[in-house]
Amino acid sequence: LDSYNIDVNLFFASFSQLLTFAFPMVLAGTTLTALIGYYIFPYGWSLDLCMTFGSILAATDPVAVAVLLNELGAPPRLKIHVSGESLLNDGSAVVFYHIFSLRFFHELGVHGVGHDIGWGEGFR
Repeated sequence: LDSYNIDVNLFFASFSQLLTFAFPMVLAGTTLTALIGYYIFPYGWSLDLCMTFGSILAATDPVAVAVLLNELGAPPRLKIHVSGESLLNDGSAVVFYHIFSLRFFHELGVHGVGHDIGWGEGFR
């Protein structure tokens, strides 16, 4: 519901800052969660499954923070940073889930599901 009330002009004015905070931190959270799943959990998961698991858990939901900022009367720029980062976090997590789940499904060997995506696929 926060995205319906977002000020688009402030969002685009702070887009570079939001992108700097959102994308790398979701990737870091995905990677750290995947490393815990790979090295600590006793299930013997592959790295691609761990990265898929990490991408599911990496996105955060700042509902409590947004409510607190509204109650305290925080400046609109701060509210935009929290709301915009939440939107970009969710988008980043969906992209990471799509990439790593395709790698995992290809690893399973199910015909027609998944794709052998190399680690540098998007940079060619």
